[in-house]
Parts: sequence; structure tokens; C-alpha cells
Amino acid sequence: MGPRPGTAYVAPSSSSIGPWYEAALPGRNAFCMRDVSHQTEGATVLGLAAANRNMLGRFAASVDEKRDWAGYWEIDGEGRPSSADYVSDADFWFNLPANFDVLDAIVRMWRWTGDDTYRDDPRFREFFRRTVKDYVTRWQLQPEKILHRPRIANQRLESGKFVHSRGIPSYSEGPKDFIFGADLLAAEYRGLRSFQEIAVTPQDKALAVSAQSVADQIQQLLEGIAWSQSQQHYLGVIRQDQSGFESGDAMTLYFGAAKDPDHLRGALDYISSPKYWQKINIEEESYAPLVLFRYGRTEPAYRILTDLSRPEKPRREYPEVSYAVIAAVVGGTMGVRPSRSGELFDVQTLAQLPSAAEEASLQSLPFRNNVVDIKHIRSSSSALSNRSGPALRWRAVFQGTVRQLKVDGKAVLAAHDTLPGGMAVSWVTATASPGATVIVSKMKK
Repeated sequence: MGPRPGTAYVAPSSSSIGPWYEAALPGRNAFCMRDVSHQTEGATVLGLAAANRNMLGRFAASVDEKRDWAGYWEIDGEGRPSSADYVSDADFWFNLPANFDVLDAIVRMWRWTGDDTYRDDPRFREFFRRTVKDYVTRWQLQPEKILHRPRIANQRLESGKFVHSRGIPSYSEGPKDFIFGADLLAAEYRGLRSFQEIAVTPQDKALAVSAQSVADQIQQLLEGIAWSQSQQHYLGVIRQDQSGFESGDAMTLYFGAAKDPDHLRGALDYISSPKYWQKINIEEESYAPLVLFRYGRTEPAYRILTDLSRPEKPRREYPEVSYAVIAAVVGGTMGVRPSRSGELFDVQTLAQLPSAAEEASLQSLPFRNNVVDIKHIRSSSSALSNRSGPALRWRAVFQGTVRQLKVDGKAVLAAHDTLPGGMAVSWVTATASPGATVIVSKMKK
């Protein structure tokens, strides 16, 4: 089967369950919690916001006490739990990072689209509450219990097709001799942190505050147990005796759970090495380019992106790959990022071009209530055209430390920051009025 562009995986508009796209093994006619959570950014820039909302909503609505507040791991094109993973509520496949991953994806899509359905729809609110509180408790994911939990908790049957996979404590599915994965800790940390941004009612705000303490303790466990001082990277899965093996670096970085600066650098070095990314499966590799871009590791990001998209790449037809490539170009090469709640801008850009002499442009990007064009000329000038929609606050970020930037030819004092990966940046915020194009550039020396 040859490679197909991401939109070729989109279900027909006549679909009985509403808009959706394939996000599972090719040809399975289904969408999976992990895959959808990862594919949402690529999908939204391709104009598939309605499909994202429909699929994330179906996952949110599927959590149930009969399944210990787990959602359906995979849903087929008829809206049912996929028979490839589900026999009954006591016998089904499920990976525990998934509820947290979906929660974070919901919040990210709220930022991208400005669609308050993600925040206000009762099924999403119920999902948030169940995941942050009941799911954590039922699966023994509290900081004081997670080190001592059984590998498969809540097993209802002695035997069955999936009874030993009903609650795998990681996305890593091969090994069996571990109690949890670093990705579970990282996903739990991120999900609990993301909930704070979208909690609205007094009850939910109070729940979010208590969840922050849990998130911080989980993050400290990640740093203390999953980090290998001798190997200088995060271990993937942790055994009962707190030893570990494999790599948890990509997912720890993806969920923004690495806080120790030395650990963060070690994890970035690890996934930048061909010794790592040339040996992993394509699903894991597909996370790496955007992760590396986000932390300013431009050169290895392009090396892996080129490997993912080469025509002869084995399993390149996997839907996740095309969506991940699109997300890496938009979020990495173009550096597009929506603001988080409370930030004093709407959209941010940061050019990370393959070389200083190149140019890149992005046209007709749907963003919240706007459609925008973005162009980077080398690493010295960026333009944003607000083709439709209300005025947009644009944070134009550039690599390096400069005193001033020019906004439509006028000098403006720049603000400065350092990305978590160590890249120094300078930026200004400008307003793009409806129909206007704003150009921000570095001052000529």
C-alpha cells in the first residue's frame, strides 16, 4: 500500500457517526485514543476541527464505571468499540495513559480552535472530573500508591482475550515485567495540569487546585525514578524494584514533563541520536520531530522528519505519520503555537528553517475564528496576513537576542526569553487587524 496524504484518511461526509478520520492501524476503519490525541494538531490545520471534536467527544462520552472510568480504546466507523480490542466491559484492551492523553488533546484543541464546546459541553466536563479524580483513584495512580500497584489492576476475569491488557500502565506493549511506564507518569502530569486551564465551575476549579499537588508529586516521581543517572536519559518502563529499561524520553518531552534542566538536555540528546530513532517503531518516531522543534533542536528535527517522509519508509502509510509530518511543519518549521489561557497574545510564530538562506510560507491556516497566511523570509523576517476574522494578537519570535525588532518598519524594543531547550529568543507582539498584513523583522546591523 502506497503513502496517502492525511486527508485521504477522512471518512466520507455521509458517515453515520459524523465527521471522523482514520487514526489506527491502516485499513482497520477505526480511531484510537492515542492516535487521535497525537493526530489532532495535524488534523486541525488540515481543516478537520469538526472531526477532532466528534472523535474526542465520543471518547469522552465512553468513560463508564463498568470499565473503571476508562474510555473505549478504539472506536470503529459505526461508533462501536472496535472488535479488534473489545469483547466486553470486563475483557478489553486499554493503555492507561490514554484518558490523560485525550484530556490534554481536548485542551489543546480548545486553544487551537477557540471552540468553547470543549470547555462547556457536559460530556467533556464529566470526562474531566472522572479522569482527574475517579480514574486516578480506581487505577491506583495516586503518588502514594503508584509505586506499589499491581501491573494490571481491576482484573475482573481469570481468563479472556484481553484480560491481561485491560489497563496496561504504559503505551509500551511489548514487555510485561514492569509496574508502570514513564509515559504514564508524564501523561498523568500533563492531563492534570491541562485540566486547570479549562476548569470553569467553582467545583472544578477546586478540583483542579487539588490536582496540581498530585501532578507535582507525579512529576517528582518521574524525575526521581525514571531518570537514569548512569545512562543520562529517562527509562521507558519501571519494574517493581524501581529499576527500568527502554526509553521514555520522547513521551516525557512530548508531555512537557521534564523539568530538571540536566535531565531535559539528556533526554533531548538521547532522542536526537540515530542510535535511538533509527531503531524505534514508526509510531514513536512520529512524535520526535515536533518535540525536537519545540525545544530548539532544529537539525535533528529535520533529520528525523526527512526519514519519516521518505517514499521508501516502511509503514509510512500509517495514518499517524502524515498527520505528524503536517504538525511538525506547522508547529516546527513555522513555529505556530496558540496561546494558553492568560497569555497576552493569540498566536505565536518562530521560524526554524532548514538553513538561514531559506524561506517558508503557510497559506489558509484555520486558527480560531481566523484564516491566516504566514511567511518566514530566512530567519530575519516574518509576515502574518489576517485574511479573515477579528483582530489577532501575534507574538513574532526570532532566534537570538536582539535589542530591537521592526514592526512594519518601525523600531520596537524586543522582549527576551530562553526556551527550555536552551535557545535564546527575542519577540514583540503586534496586532494584525482584519484584512491586514503585518511584517516583523530583525534590525539590520
